[in-house]
Amino acid sequence: MTSKISGDLRGDFANQRINRRKALAAAAVGCGMALSNVARSAVAASGVRILASPEQLHSAYDYVIVGAGSSGCVLAHRLGLAGRRVLVVEAGGQAKPAAIADPTEWPKLQGSQFDWRYLTVPQPGLGGRIIRCPRGKVVGGSSAINALGYHRGHPAAYDRWPEGWRAMDLLPYFKRAETFSGGASAWRGGNGPLHVLSLADVTDRNPVASAFVKASQDLGFSMTPDIGGEVTTGVGWQQLNIKRRVRDDAATAYLGSLENVTVDLLVDAEVLGLVIEGGRCIGLRLAEHLVRAGSEVLLCAGAIDSPRLLMLSGIGPADQLRSLGIPVVLDLPDVGRHLEDHLLVAGVAYAARREVPRSHYNHADALLYVPHTDPDDSPNHLLMCLSLPFVLPSVGPLPSPAYVLVSGLMRPRSRGSVKLASGNPRVPALIDPNYISEPADLDLLVEGVSLAREIGAGAAFADWRAQEVYPGPEGTNTADMRKFILRAADSFHHPVGTCRIGAVVDEALRVKGVTGLRVIDASVFPGIPQALINAATIAVAEKASDLVLSG
Repeated sequence: MTSKISGDLRGDFANQRINRRKALAAAAVGCGMALSNVARSAVAASGVRILASPEQLHSAYDYVIVGAGSSGCVLAHRLGLAGRRVLVVEAGGQAKPAAIADPTEWPKLQGSQFDWRYLTVPQPGLGGRIIRCPRGKVVGGSSAINALGYHRGHPAAYDRWPEGWRAMDLLPYFKRAETFSGGASAWRGGNGPLHVLSLADVTDRNPVASAFVKASQDLGFSMTPDIGGEVTTGVGWQQLNIKRRVRDDAATAYLGSLENVTVDLLVDAEVLGLVIEGGRCIGLRLAEHLVRAGSEVLLCAGAIDSPRLLMLSGIGPADQLRSLGIPVVLDLPDVGRHLEDHLLVAGVAYAARREVPRSHYNHADALLYVPHTDPDDSPNHLLMCLSLPFVLPSVGPLPSPAYVLVSGLMRPRSRGSVKLASGNPRVPALIDPNYISEPADLDLLVEGVSLAREIGAGAAFADWRAQEVYPGPEGTNTADMRKFILRAADSFHHPVGTCRIGAVVDEALRVKGVTGLRVIDASVFPGIPQALINAATIAVAEKASDLVLSG
């Protein structure tokens, strides 16, 4: 069965260039933790004023931004450079330990004090398991605690978005955001705030990752020199937010590069709700303060907390709000609906013949975006080579030395929701991704795991592979493989779509039916990209900054 699957999936993609991509180029403008005692400021030597108390606030701001995550930092940067008076309100703190700075230490961050530590409701599709949903609670947001991957993905995903938000529209903003290690080109930016390191440009890549690249090529998958360039599918080297071997998150990149502007950053301040008067959002509510915005409130709290704050403020499904005793300001039934998230399977695991060298980067130095059978369409599968002995506890033990091939479902069919558990603003939302509610998702997960096993069994791994530990005997038939996947599946932590364009916000990201309020983060995505989502979040915020400045 696996040979048929890989035969259907693979192909010499090098000869299948997409003419549309050339048109896009022509249109472009230009991982419990022990904390280190040594911390670095997210905004050291910048023009950002750090506030520890609301008492330090100015009397007026043009724009008030909720959340200093990826989107909020982009907006503060661009609006600050344009001379606007900006306040960013962040529930997390500013200090950052060495574990955030060190790309190899990211696994210690999820579940730490810098994580909201959210959990899903029990997932029937995963045998009732509760899945972690890490979200950054620190200046820099999830970009400060994620695995540093920075992938744009196939343009076809964006071409399913509304007009104005398609691949051609976003390419200039992808470019504006970055300084790419390979230099500027028709596809890449050369002088943006955020540094993107391609491991194609280094020499200390992990040797197990090199075996993965060779094994993928032996199965017919072409090598792409730049997964964010002209050809975004095939086997290639990881791309990461790293600058001089240090994580370059949204705060260091965007806030840290501001000079001689007036942007205030209020830290350790949880927003309890938005204030709506006469159909206009005039500001937001902290524990003991009302913060007013002269022009607009920009809600950048992410795909979980942006819909939660809207609903707490009376904007959302009216029946749900009334059932919790929340006065309805605006009946917007789609707030919190359409939650999408990528699933991964952790994983196809191998005992190694000898010690696996430690990665100098994020432990996943190589990857494969499996080309769709239609080269003009976006991929269903992402495979990564993880040079760590990592599988879920629900799978079983995996002693060192070992390595793992992780498969990810990039085009899930299942949809979920974010709902309020209470009218108490300090109670977390009910997060229900509704994983594998659509049977096609399980079929695709089987397909991805089967391909990972075929790559892992390749001759290129002969010098490293002792034996396949997981799924092992469970991989002998499809029924057993499905049982394994239900134990091994986990979130990729890429929630999007809960305030999507066209349903909750208009194409300028203004909340429908309310003035003075926009949502600008991954919640507005009208479909999930077939890639890790941080790059798209940054690009959407870059474009949104222009929309905000244009009125």
